[in-house]
Amino acid sequence: MQKFVSNNSRAEHDYYPTPKSCVEALYDREFFSGSVWECAAGRGDISNVFLDRGHEVLSTDLIDRGYDNITGGVDFLKTKYTEDMPHNIITNPPFNLAFEFVKHAFEMSLLSEGKVAMFLRLAFLESKKRRPFFLENKPSKVYVFSERQTLWKNGEDVPKGRSGTTPYAWFVWSGKNRKDRTELEWI
Repeated sequence: MQKFVSNNSRAEHDYYPTPKSCVEALYDREFFSGSVWECAAGRGDISNVFLDRGHEVLSTDLIDRGYDNITGGVDFLKTKYTEDMPHNIITNPPFNLAFEFVKHAFEMSLLSEGKVAMFLRLAFLESKKRRPFFLENKPSKVYVFSERQTLWKNGEDVPKGRSGTTPYAWFVWSGKNRKDRTELEWI
């Protein structure tokens, strides 16, 4: 049996996979029409939920982690929008690049009129640096998890009996339906 040893080192490339239950919670609350681009696909946790529900999914990542349906070596932050790209961008971005991912996905979604959904720490709402962006580009909805979640670095298994440690939320921007106000809901 593997013993759990806690250390405070960050996961390489900030790789913290999204629990399937968190993706399903988003899907149960938010309607997505058409294809999906998971641009930090990791091992396919988000992609698989959308594939299982009949969506066409483009799964890319800078690092190929062995997911069968991935195109590895794709730096999302260097991509340019083209007409044939999926209109919805749904991901759990690397925490250290979260704001850059949000801004880039938002700009690309304006061109496609799709949705952007980002799985982020709830604390993403607070920051002097992000405030001007939020004032100009309010999310359509923020789905806050009532129960704290734990994302384990590098996809390690969660030890039994461990409770969630961090407040998370899904932040959703809707290209066709941008609003002056953000709706807040709880999961």
